[in-house]
Amino acid sequence: MQSLRSCAARGLLLSSAVRGSSPRSLRISWPRRSGTPSGTGAGVGAGAGTGETARIGFGGALQKLRELHTVAFSSRFLLFTNLGISLTLSCVGDVLEQHFEIYCKEIERFESTRTAHMAISGVTVGVICHYWYKMLDRRMPGRSMRVVAKKIVLDQLICSPIYISAFFVTLGLLERKDKHEVWEEIKEKAWKLYAAEWTVWPVAQFVNFYWIPTHYRIFYDNIISLGYDVLTSKVKHKQSHPHLKKLP
Repeated sequence: MQSLRSCAARGLLLSSAVRGSSPRSLRISWPRRSGTPSGTGAGVGAGAGTGETARIGFGGALQKLRELHTVAFSSRFLLFTNLGISLTLSCVGDVLEQHFEIYCKEIERFESTRTAHMAISGVTVGVICHYWYKMLDRRMPGRSMRVVAKKIVLDQLICSPIYISAFFVTLGLLERKDKHEVWEEIKEKAWKLYAAEWTVWPVAQFVNFYWIPTHYRIFYDNIISLGYDVLTSKVKHKQSHPHLKKLP
């Protein structure tokens, strides 16, 4: 009889303990049924977490780049983007040309002022081309062969002479030349650049007008014209340093 009471008392105590415990504490108290050691599971989880973090970080960077691209090439900021592209690649073209001239011992040292002037001239040309392309697409929409051919001819006959002249006028102002000196330089050197235009740009502009969207045209132009910018710098500065003699 006493043993029965003892068993009943133990049952009541156990029942009370079970009622006072939360389901979470009961689940935690049960032993793991998985055969995988807890240390290994933690290691795999940490590795997966690191990889997931890396993927999220890379995806976030790509998303930021897409957002930046969308803003930069939007109609609101396209002019500033085009000017930045023109300025940067005009700089690069002159830097390449100057280092080539130093290598060939045509000049003694690198001139940062010359590069800065070329960069500013690139901005001038960038403004002209930006509005020129917009005007062409507005007046002659479409991508038929007839429309593209008209754009190429107009680009060569109208825009090329304008921006070559603007290039020399801009540099003449920066170099503090009078209008007579600028005009003489245009007559002496502009035809070389214009002749080079006819060897490079008709084919390049066919691609530009036929395939490239309007908001990417200045970017495309500057990529193609990087080599042309080297030639432009060479033609412009070929006789700009009479005090420097060719080194032996």
